[in-house]
Amino acid sequence: MLVRKPDFYPRVRNPLLLACFTLCGALLTAEPETVVRWNHQGYAPDQPKEIIVMSQQDLAGAMWQVVGEGLKLRSPLEASVVGAGPNAPWPFNYRIDLSAEIREPGDYALTVGDLDPVELKVREAPYAALANLPLVHLRMQRSGTDTVRWHEASHFGDAAAWLEVPVGDPADGKWQPDPGERRVDVLGGWYDAGDHIKFTLTTSYTIYHLLLAYEVAPEIFETRHSTSDLPDILDEIRHGLEYVLKLWPDRDTFIVQVGDSADHSLGWRLPVDDELDGQRPAKAALARVQMASVVAVLARGARVMADHDEALADRCATMARALMTRAQEPDTVPAAFERASTNDFYLDRSENDQLSLAALELAALDGDEAWLEVAAHYAPGPGREVSWSYWHWLPNSGLAAAGVAVGCDDLTAEVGAYLEHAAGPGQPWGVPNRYMWGSMARWIGAANAARVATAEGLVGSEGDALFYGVLDYVFGRNNWGVSFLFDERLPNRLSELYSPTAYLMDRYPVGALSAGPTNRHTHEPMERFFNEPDDGRLAAFDTDIAVFHDNRYDFVCHESTIGAQADIVLMLALASRASADPLGWKELP
Repeated sequence: MLVRKPDFYPRVRNPLLLACFTLCGALLTAEPETVVRWNHQGYAPDQPKEIIVMSQQDLAGAMWQVVGEGLKLRSPLEASVVGAGPNAPWPFNYRIDLSAEIREPGDYALTVGDLDPVELKVREAPYAALANLPLVHLRMQRSGTDTVRWHEASHFGDAAAWLEVPVGDPADGKWQPDPGERRVDVLGGWYDAGDHIKFTLTTSYTIYHLLLAYEVAPEIFETRHSTSDLPDILDEIRHGLEYVLKLWPDRDTFIVQVGDSADHSLGWRLPVDDELDGQRPAKAALARVQMASVVAVLARGARVMADHDEALADRCATMARALMTRAQEPDTVPAAFERASTNDFYLDRSENDQLSLAALELAALDGDEAWLEVAAHYAPGPGREVSWSYWHWLPNSGLAAAGVAVGCDDLTAEVGAYLEHAAGPGQPWGVPNRYMWGSMARWIGAANAARVATAEGLVGSEGDALFYGVLDYVFGRNNWGVSFLFDERLPNRLSELYSPTAYLMDRYPVGALSAGPTNRHTHEPMERFFNEPDDGRLAAFDTDIAVFHDNRYDFVCHESTIGAQADIVLMLALASRASADPLGWKELP
C-alpha cells in the first residue's frame, strides 16, 4: 500500500454502496439520503457554529435537537438554503446555526431526525496544537540537509549546480547553459510539491507566510522536531532564510529555479535516489518578481530573527537592502520561468505586489518613510485570488496599516469580492472563490485576507464569518465530509495523498494539506495520467462542477505544496491569535 490507511472506513469500489456518516464519520452499508456536515476538529467558544444538513429529500420541518453541558434545544429545520448546484450535489441543504446557543466549552450531541447523533466539540483553543503539524510535512520536504524528516538527506549535488541563462527574451521561457560554464551553490531549500524542483517564488511565499504566522501567534508554536534550540517554526524559517541568502551570488546572477521539467520524466523515487542529483540546473535571471519576493522575506526575516540569531538577521538585512536597489535597475526583467508543459504554471506576470511588499518591509526594517512612497507607487490593486502568484492582499494590508488610502481601498475591494462570492455562488459553505487547481490553499488565502481586513476595520463581522466558514470547510464542513488537513486523530481523515515520498516511505503524511476539490473542466483531461481510477468512495458528493478524489495518483486533487502548508499554518495562527497587530506592521513609520 502507498500510505498507511486509517481504519475508519472500508475501501468501497461502488459509489452506490456509500452510506451516511455516523458519529465518528464512518461509512455504513447503504447509500445515504441525508448527511450532516460539521467541523470535526471543533469550535472556539466565540466562533460561528453553522452545521449543514445535505439531503435527497425535503426535510423542512423535520426536528433536530442538540444536548450537552446543561443545554437541550429542539427545533425544526427551516427551508433549504440552496438547491443542487456547483457546491451542493443534492437538492436540499439546510443550515443549523448554533453560534448563540453553544458557547460553553464541552461536548454536544446533535441529532437530525432519525440519524445517529454527531459530536460537536467546543474548546478554548481548538486550533493551536494543529499549527505545528504542517511543519512536520515541510521538514519532510527539506532538501540538501541531514535535518530532514523521514527520508535520507538528498540533492547535495545542488552545492555545485550548473548555471542556465535565458535564451533571448526571458518571457519566452527558454534556457541554455551559461557560456562560462559557471556553477553555483544552491544547496538547501524545500521541494515544492510531489516533485524535486525548487522554485524561488514559492519558496519565498512559504517563508513569508511562516514569518507572519509566528508574529501573529508565537505562543502556539512548540519545539518538537527542531534540531536547534528554536521552536519548530523558527527552525523552519531559518532553513528557508539560509537558502534564499544563496540566490544572489553576484551582482548579475539571481537564481529563480533549481531543477527543471526533466524531473517529471523519471517516475516516483525518493529524493536520495534521484539520478539527476549533481546534474540539476540553476536557472538565473534578474527577474523583479522573484527578486522582490526575496527582499520581502529577508527584510521581515531580519526583524523576526533579530532576537534569536543576530548574525543571521544582519545578513538578511544587508542583502535585502542591496537586492531591492538592484531589482529597481533598468536591466532587470519582470519575471522568468521555464517554458514546459509542467512548469508554465509558474509564470507570475504581476510584479507590483511583490515590489510593494518589499518596499513596505524595508520601511518597517529601517523606519524610513521614503519606502512607504515606493510601496504606494507599486500598489498592486485588488487581487482576483490569493496564491503564490497573487500576493496583492499582503502589501495592501501593510498600506492600510500605514493609513495609505489606496491600500485600504484595494484590500476592501478584494475582500469584498470574496464576500460577495461567499454569499452567492459559494453557498451553502460560503466558499470565497471558484473551483480551480489548488482550490483549498487559494480559499484559505482569501479567508486569511478577510480575517485581517476585519481586524483592520475595513469590513464587518462578515469577514470573520468567511474566515471561519473556510476553516470549517477544511475540517469537514464540505460536500464530502472530509478533513483536508492530514491528522490521524481526526475521524474523517483522508487516507491518500499524492506524495511519492510518503508512499515510498510508507508514512501517513502528517500535517499535509490536500489540494482539495477542483472543477471537472480541469480534472478530466488529467485523469489519463493517473495510474489507477478513483474508487468512487466519495463520488456521491461530487457535483456537476466540483470533484474530489481520495486517490494517491490524483495530483490535481491531492498534491500538497509548500505554499499551501504555509497558508494553513497562517490560518491556524490567525484562528488562535492573541496579537492586536495581526500581521506585525506596528514597526511601519
